Amino acid sequence: MNKMFNEIFVRVNGKEKWVDAKKYFKYMFEDYNKVSYSNKLIDPYNTRVDKFYSNIPQHVLKAWRNAFPNVDITQECLKSKAWLLSNTNKAKKDFSKFTYNWLAKAMQNGGQIPVQLDYKIEKKIKEQKEYMEKAEEVAATPDEIQEIIRRTKESMGNK
Repeated sequence: MNKMFNEIFVRVNGKEKWVDAKKYFKYMFEDYNKVSYSNKLIDPYNTRVDKFYSNIPQHVLKAWRNAFPNVDITQECLKSKAWLLSNTNKAKKDFSKFTYNWLAKAMQNGGQIPVQLDYKIEKKIKEQKEYMEKAEEVAATPDEIQEIIRRTKESMGNK
């Protein structure tokens, strides 16, 4: 039986040569890194998601609350967690970055908590009142309006 043999082209101490790919990657992965992966298991994806969302540091939550004032951080974190658990075919590595992006999108979509809308509405009402007061000051009196109408009719009759 003939096994496939892969070679890669490498440079060792300034000399270029072909080497067995399997041996090379074994060396790079195990020997060169000096990391032993025996008896080390990676947690399942669901467990990693649960661990992240149950242990978000308070300083991170505070930073998110300051960055996204009109977003309910707790609720959006629950939504993002549910999305991650429901879409395992689109697994993410950096849950913090994913959640930040999720919150940013929630902020762009208007969030859930109104931000000082009363202040903005009151400001517009005040501006409208000021405009109306100025308009009334400049407006003609009823006698002046009648005089303008009379002159307009006379000028139209002359034509």
